[in-house]
Amino acid sequence: MDDLSKLEGFGARGDADLVSSSLLAALPEHTRALGLLHDVSRELTAILDLEELLRRIAQRVKPLVDYHAFTVTLWNESSQLLEPVFALRYEDTIPLRGRLALHQGLTGAAAAERRIVRVGDVREDPRFIRCEHGVEVRSELAVPLLLQDRLVGILDLESAKTHAFTAEDERMLQTLGSYIAVALENARLFGQVRENERRLQHDLDTAREIQLRLLPVGAREIPGLDLGAGYAPARELGGDFYDFLPSGEGRLALALGDVSGKGTAAALFASLAVGVLREHGVEHRCPPAEVLASLNQRLHSRRLEGRFIAMAFAVYDAHFRTLTIANAGVPRPLVIRDGSVEIVRVVGVPLGLFPEAEYEEVSLQLHPGDVVILASDGIHEAENENGEQFGVERLAAVVSALPPDSSARTIAEQVLRATDEYSGGECALSDDRTILVLRITDEPVARDDWSKFPVIY
Repeated sequence: MDDLSKLEGFGARGDADLVSSSLLAALPEHTRALGLLHDVSRELTAILDLEELLRRIAQRVKPLVDYHAFTVTLWNESSQLLEPVFALRYEDTIPLRGRLALHQGLTGAAAAERRIVRVGDVREDPRFIRCEHGVEVRSELAVPLLLQDRLVGILDLESAKTHAFTAEDERMLQTLGSYIAVALENARLFGQVRENERRLQHDLDTAREIQLRLLPVGAREIPGLDLGAGYAPARELGGDFYDFLPSGEGRLALALGDVSGKGTAAALFASLAVGVLREHGVEHRCPPAEVLASLNQRLHSRRLEGRFIAMAFAVYDAHFRTLTIANAGVPRPLVIRDGSVEIVRVVGVPLGLFPEAEYEEVSLQLHPGDVVILASDGIHEAENENGEQFGVERLAAVVSALPPDSSARTIAEQVLRATDEYSGGECALSDDRTILVLRITDEPVARDDWSKFPVIY
């Protein structure tokens, strides 16, 4: 006999329904609940802020399972305790309860057994722990929030009515609990990342402040010399550096360096270079070419893979108004005199690349009104939106356009401002920028001033 024939006559006799009337009546409610579960799960797993997530969980659970008090506790793997992170009484947040151990209270029991604990009348359950939160609790539903077998926390609902929670509520929250566990774990991980980023940013800000404070501002007691410096790292920490060192009576040593790369590693290598330079400056007062050769050997012996330093080192002698320069790979210095620009032809290989390297040096005879500029490649190579570099001509034009009595500091600041504007703002610049400006003045000098040592500040 065909299977369909077995169904013949059922409708006529009216003895049984193919689908029970109770099931048909319940289908709209089940459909609504499933749809709501889907919407809630999708919404919750998209929230990464823990505080917002906890409040949204409480709001979204309420239409599914009515409660009078609502608490979320999270499992702390380190302390092996359940720690409350959010509690609600009716519509108001309430102070958080104390921490619970496994098996302590109905919440601890649900956590220890990794299963839902539902109690219709808590007065009959010795595990119940009364809490002073303004609700006379009569029934409780504790739902473990699990990621596979790992405990994330407990969702705890309390009601002032006895037998307020049903088996259907259990099934509903068990399904929703897995999504809540995922959402809480996502929020926890996001919070860790955000805290790590905050801590890292704080460390970088502190390191930046320290780095800036380690750079000298200027030097006094060098007759006839106006000195200015400008420094603008592309990131929190820069690989450019400069330094001033006393080099005898009326003599000042100046250094400008540029470490390959950017960021923290470059800044650390720059600090190493400054330390080696200052140590060498205390022990030896050598001509600039010898200083670079010695630094090259010492840095090569401590070299990090792929790191090198471009550096210019110069000594200004106020007695004779001479500047002696040696160069290890930075852009060639400029002398601006009476509106004309002279490029100082002194070059050399960067420090740390080869164990043995020799450097040439050039001595310049300077006169009142002369401006000498040492600048890192971040100044010269700053690009506009068309990829055109700032270059020597624009740099000289910025200096020449300033009043003749402009201070060295003003010149340095104006050059940095000009490269900002040329590149469309400081945030668009991709390289550190450092500039040293020496302006020779004709101020009268007392005879005693020639015998003073420079004071670095």
